[in-house]
Parts: sequence; C-alpha cells; structure tokens
Amino acid sequence: MKVLSLAALLVLAAGFTASAVAQGQPESSTGTSTGAAGPAPGTDAAAPASPPTKVFAGAGLGGGFGGRAKFNGRSVSFDDQLQGTVDKSPLVAVNVANFGIAMRPGLYAGIDLTGFGQIATALNGDKRSLQITNYFAALTWFPWETGLFLRGGAGLSQFATISGSTSEHSGGLGFLLAAGYALQLTGAHHLSLTVQQTWQSYGGSSITKPDSSQIGGVFLGYMWIP
Repeated sequence: MKVLSLAALLVLAAGFTASAVAQGQPESSTGTSTGAAGPAPGTDAAAPASPPTKVFAGAGLGGGFGGRAKFNGRSVSFDDQLQGTVDKSPLVAVNVANFGIAMRPGLYAGIDLTGFGQIATALNGDKRSLQITNYFAALTWFPWETGLFLRGGAGLSQFATISGSTSEHSGGLGFLLAAGYALQLTGAHHLSLTVQQTWQSYGGSSITKPDSSQIGGVFLGYMWIP
C-alpha cells in the first residue's frame, strides 16, 4: 500500500499548497495619489485589465465500494479475490488531485487522479493487495457556479494484483461519472463531498489479468475555488 500512503501525503500537500497560493496573491491597489496627473491630452486611458483565469483544485480521502473485476468472463468481487486471507483492510479510496481551468462560467476542463486499494495477509504470511489507479481528463460543471457539481471523464487506468514479491499489472482505458457538493468554509476554501463511479477495460484477460473492472468511491476532501 506504499502507493496509497504516498497518495495520502499528496492529499495533505495539495490542501496546504492551495491555501498558500491563495494567501500569497498580491492585492491590487485601486487608490491613486491626490497629486497624480490625468492622461495627457490626445492619449487614451489605459484599457481595463482582463479578469484572471478562474481555476479550482482539490483532493480527498474516503472509502471504495463495489470493486469487481472480470477474469475469463467471470465477474469476481474484491472480497472474493481476497478469500482465504486474514487481516483484510477496508477498501480505501484516494482522490490524489482534481484540477480544472474555466472554459466558461461554471464549466472547467482539467484532470482527476484517483486510486483504490485493499490489502490482506495470506495464510503463508505474504501480503496480497488489489489496486486500481485512474489517470483521467475530466470536465467539471457547477450549474450554479458554486455548491453542486457534476463530473465526467476518461483516460488511462491500471489494475494491479500484488502477492508477496509477485505482481501482475494490466493497463487500459476507463471513464468516470461523479457528483458532489462544495461547501464554502471561508473565502476560497471549501469542504467537498464527492461520489464517483468508474469503469475500466483492459482489452484481454487470463486467470490473473482481468478483461475489465469497476469500482466506486465516496471522498471527503478540500477544494480551493478562488
């Protein structure tokens, strides 16, 4: 679960970084000195500055649900794949980062990076884990420019099965649908709750490599929306 531990650290770093960026923005001065001269005759006043590009950034931690993979046409849950093991952990979900740049008011284009994992101990003492990682481009839509948001995306996915020193990796394509709410705490700082469902296709299967998978997650996180 080294990947998930690193992801959790990245979640905390994302929150602190967003806060630091927000506090480090210089304030523009709108006042003028009383002795300032107006524009010279025959010259135009300076054009007003264009508004800054609007962005958002966030991250979150939570739990996964409905993890399944299809091997040789047979759909198997994560719990079934970890049968005969002990010390089974919860299915952990990490939203490593989500980011968007405004295309128009309320609509953002960006990325959504998530990881899901579960680990257990086999009877021989080997650690066995299942992981799904998604690297998606995503569109996020705030219908009222704040509060409720909807998200859809697609991109690259990876399924990993690790047992002791042996690992199997399958790469493919995936897509996601999500909905959530960003509750404003103060200024640009928001508390977010997101429910996400993802599907993956790996283009071939064997006894140890899946043809496809699906998994969902509920994330409680931080979102910075200036």
